[in-house]
Amino acid sequence: MSEVSQKRHALASFPGWQGAGAQAAPGVQLEISPYLGYLNLRGDPGDERFLQTIHAALGQPLPLVANTFTKALIPQEIAQGHLSIFWLGPDEWLLVAEPGIEKALAGRLRENLAGQCHSLTDLTGAQVLLRLSGDHARDALAEGCTLDLHPKVFKTGQCAQTTLAKASILIALTDDLPVFDVIVRRSFAGYAALWLQHSGADL
Repeated sequence: MSEVSQKRHALASFPGWQGAGAQAAPGVQLEISPYLGYLNLRGDPGDERFLQTIHAALGQPLPLVANTFTKALIPQEIAQGHLSIFWLGPDEWLLVAEPGIEKALAGRLRENLAGQCHSLTDLTGAQVLLRLSGDHARDALAEGCTLDLHPKVFKTGQCAQTTLAKASILIALTDDLPVFDVIVRRSFAGYAALWLQHSGADL
C-alpha cells in the first residue's frame, strides 16, 4: 500500500496559528514563510572570476559589505520569483528563494561554478522564516535580542547573526515600517515563535 506524504512545516501545530499569520499582540504581527528554499554558498570574495560568475548566474551581485543583504528578481530563464542574498561572513552567504526554486538555482550555480573553488549546500527544510511587523515589532525583538535595533543603528538592508532568547537567528530589517525577517533553525522555530508571541503580549 502506497503512502501519500503531506508536507508539514515546523509550526504546523503552533498554538493559535491560523493561516499564514497570527496577531502576537496589538502592534505586533507575526507571520511565517515555512517553505522557502535556502542555499549556503561559500567562496573567495577576492576572486573576481568567482564574483562575476555568481553575478552572471543569479542576475545580482553578492553583497560584500558586512551585515547587508540584497534582493532582486531571479533571471526568467531559471524561474520566476525573487532571491535574497544575506551576508553571513567574509566568504559565506545565505541565498533565500521562493518555494521550489532552490533546485534550479543550485543547478545553475553548480554548472557555472564548475572548476572553481566553492561550496554550495542546500539547507532547505532546515530553516524557517518568521516575519515580525508592526509598531511594536522592534520592542518585541529587543526583549530578547542583544543587538541595538534602534532605527538609527540597524537600518533597512542590514542583517546580522545573533540570538533571540536562547535561539540562534539571522535577523534582517526589510522595511522601515518596520518589518523584520527572522530566520531560525527548524528545531527552534516553535520556541522562537512562542517567545515572540509572549514578548509581544507583554508590551
